[in-house]
Amino acid sequence: MASYPQDLSSAAGTAPRYQQLSAVLAREIGEGRYAIGSLLPPEPQLCQRFSVSRHTVREAVRQLCDLGLVSRHQGIGTVVRASRGEKQYTAALASLGDLMAYAKGTTLKLLGSRWLQADAQLAAQLRCEEGERWLEYNTCRYLGGGGEPIVHLRIFVRPEAEGMRAELEGGQAWVFGLIEKYGGERILEAQQVISALAIPAESARVLGVKPRTPGLLVRRFYLGRNGRLLSVSLNVHPQGRVEFTTTWRLEDAAGGSVSGAA
Repeated sequence: MASYPQDLSSAAGTAPRYQQLSAVLAREIGEGRYAIGSLLPPEPQLCQRFSVSRHTVREAVRQLCDLGLVSRHQGIGTVVRASRGEKQYTAALASLGDLMAYAKGTTLKLLGSRWLQADAQLAAQLRCEEGERWLEYNTCRYLGGGGEPIVHLRIFVRPEAEGMRAELEGGQAWVFGLIEKYGGERILEAQQVISALAIPAESARVLGVKPRTPGLLVRRFYLGRNGRLLSVSLNVHPQGRVEFTTTWRLEDAAGGSVSGAA
């Protein structure tokens, strides 16, 4: 018989308590403690079991709703709708600020790090000079409610940003805020290149999918003053777990915008 925690002391990292609670409940739903069509315990019971406030419970349940695991019904309660999340992570990117903030609501897990000297192959990927020294952080991201990782993320930073490791280990998800903080230079421009790929074996292990299944490779290049390359991220997304939306608007001759549908 499965043993279920009665508090959040075993929850990972320094994530907010509502995220920890959401992750625990999502795991218990996936393990069958709450069958599809059944009700989650009412708020007072969850508050008592996990020693948390009603606000924490409500935020945790809201995340479960966002994942498609449960739905709330007035006068009935919270109904379990699925054993695993069906919704994918959607990032609407219209500005550099949006790109910097898109990681909100996710949790980052640091898998390891290593120093590298760029050979010809890596230099081509990073758009840097051969022989340059980089620190690679091997990570993955999860939605706040837990579940499967949405991306295998390799982050390459300059040596001066080495001090960010401690915050990454603590679960800090806003990576490029850390690059600015520890690198001492503001990110002024980002370039994004998206392509299809067959997911390589290393990423497949992290993501829990079969090697060479369809995936998405998103390369992001972060630039500072005078176009200096500060960081590069290589993001491997499995099919069906993430989507990006971008909006373009046509400017008319007078400087206004033209909208329409096609």
